[in-house]
Amino acid sequence: MAGRNLFRKPFDEGTIVKLKLYTDYLKEWAPVFLSRKEPIWKTVQIFDFFAGQGKDSLNNPGSPLIAIEVIKSFEKLIINRRLSVILHFNELEEGKYNSLLECLAGIEGNFKIKTYRKDFKSLFNDCYETMKESANFLFLDQNGIKEITSELFAKIILLRQTDFLFFISSSYFRRFANTPEFQKHFPFDPSEIQSIDYYHVHRKVLSHYKSLIPSGKTYYLAPFSIKKERNIYGLIFGTNHTLGIEKFLNVAWKNDKLRGEANYDIDSEKIDLKSPSLFPEYNIPSKRDVFEKNLSLKILAGEISTRNDAYLFALNEGFLLKDANIVFKKLFNEKKIKSVIDYISSDLHKNKQDAPIIL
Repeated sequence: MAGRNLFRKPFDEGTIVKLKLYTDYLKEWAPVFLSRKEPIWKTVQIFDFFAGQGKDSLNNPGSPLIAIEVIKSFEKLIINRRLSVILHFNELEEGKYNSLLECLAGIEGNFKIKTYRKDFKSLFNDCYETMKESANFLFLDQNGIKEITSELFAKIILLRQTDFLFFISSSYFRRFANTPEFQKHFPFDPSEIQSIDYYHVHRKVLSHYKSLIPSGKTYYLAPFSIKKERNIYGLIFGTNHTLGIEKFLNVAWKNDKLRGEANYDIDSEKIDLKSPSLFPEYNIPSKRDVFEKNLSLKILAGEISTRNDAYLFALNEGFLLKDANIVFKKLFNEKKIKSVIDYISSDLHKNKQDAPIIL
């Protein structure tokens, strides 16, 4: 039994960042379905399709133990609401799967744990019909890039109440862009991939998945790039609902206070919040500067004419609602707009009534 620990290593810095984002979002996601007085969905499921060994050699919890801990904090509500909560943990590699079982042994609660040792696509297809009848969170911590194909992505975004977070080795896009296997799944121009700034490669990955969203369908995606030693990896979050993307962006900005999208200086701007420049303009990341200018121009041109328009623009650009309100306040102080009722509130997605921006 103890020998299995030899297969484990301490989590590296990149993995710790990934698990921190996973934990933070799961804590935001769970109460949406477990705390509601009158639940819409009586079944809530978490799918961890590449669960790993459960913990590292220092006993730091991996994604399965993190999910269990989060769900345990809502056990009274699960009982009171008479909810069915199911945690699905899959690990194909035999040694890791045995270690996972060892980690899960003896864990009990008012929820079900199901374990599998299956090929990802087979298990996904086996469980797909059940996902249509429940609220779901999918964690797809793949090794590489090949599992989240355009076909599988299309099936995921059809699910009504399903958020996902998947990990992808973005550096592979540069390394293998001209290979037949890569081109089968990602028909990119290899020369275009090579021309992209290495630190920005995950942004290109995001744009690829955005291009797979059918015309006329509203769906929200957001990235978080992770640097692990010399390689760039990343998370992509997806949701059908504005509340989901709002909560993920809050988590992303909590973990990257400058740009909300990386654990490193993704734009190589060398901004130090602890020792800011004497010139204020040098303390503003270019991403924020571009967002504020574009939002201002679109408001003044009438392209963005309501609070809801501004709300959706901010979310799609990867910014928080308070960032849009900064623009409104500036335009109001400059007397370029007359008023916006209450500016944008964090619960705008609940309101059927929208308010116009008065120029």
